[in-house]
Amino acid sequence: MPRARQDLAGPPVFVFDFGGVVIKWRNNSPIFDSIADRYGVPRGKMREALADSLPRLEADEVSIRDYLEEALGAFGKRLRKGDSPDELWVEPFERLVKFRLGTVRVVESLRRRGFRVYLFSNTSIPHAAFVRRMGWDKMFDGFATSCEIRIMKPKAEAFRRALAQFKADKSRVVYVDDRADNVEGAKKFGIKWAFRFTTVAQLRKDLAPFARTS
Repeated sequence: MPRARQDLAGPPVFVFDFGGVVIKWRNNSPIFDSIADRYGVPRGKMREALADSLPRLEADEVSIRDYLEEALGAFGKRLRKGDSPDELWVEPFERLVKFRLGTVRVVESLRRRGFRVYLFSNTSIPHAAFVRRMGWDKMFDGFATSCEIRIMKPKAEAFRRALAQFKADKSRVVYVDDRADNVEGAKKFGIKWAFRFTTVAQLRKDLAPFARTS
C-alpha cells in the first residue's frame, strides 16, 4: 500500500475547489468587464472597484444588489431600471464557463470506486444558486460555499465549517485547489494532503497514492 494511504486515518475523502479546477474559470474579470461595458465605465477601474469588495459578497456580508450599487456609485452610476443584479452577475458566467473535462473524469472515477468526493468553493449566492439550478452540484456528494458558511478560504474556520458540513475528518481529507494561498490555508488547518492543481496530468499523479483515477 502506498505510504500516503498508510498515513491517512481511514478511507480518503476528496475535496475539490471549483473555479480553476473543475471549471476553466480563473477569476471574475469577464463579469467585471461585462458590467463595465454595459454601464460605460473603464474596464480596469470597474475591475478594481468590484474586486476590492468581492470578499464581502462571497462571504455573504453584502447582497448582490448592494454590491453592484456600491461599485457603480463610485462612478456616479446606478443600476438601470429593469436590470437584474443576479442576471448581470450570472449571465457572463453562464455564457463563458467551460468544464475541465479531465477533472470531471477524475471525479467520476473516484465516485464510481466508492470514494466520497465534495466541492468547496469561494463563491457568491447567485453563482451557487446557478450551479444548483444546472445540477452541477450532483456531480459531487456535497457542495459547500463560502457565501453559505459565511467565511472564505483560506481561513481555517472556513475549512472547519466545510468539513463539518461534509462530516469529514481533516486527517482523511485529500484537498485540491488551484490557488496557492488556499492550499497553504488547508495545510495550516491540518489537512496534510493538500495539492495545488496545475494540470489534469499532475492531478492524477498527486491522487495516485490515494486512488487510481482514469
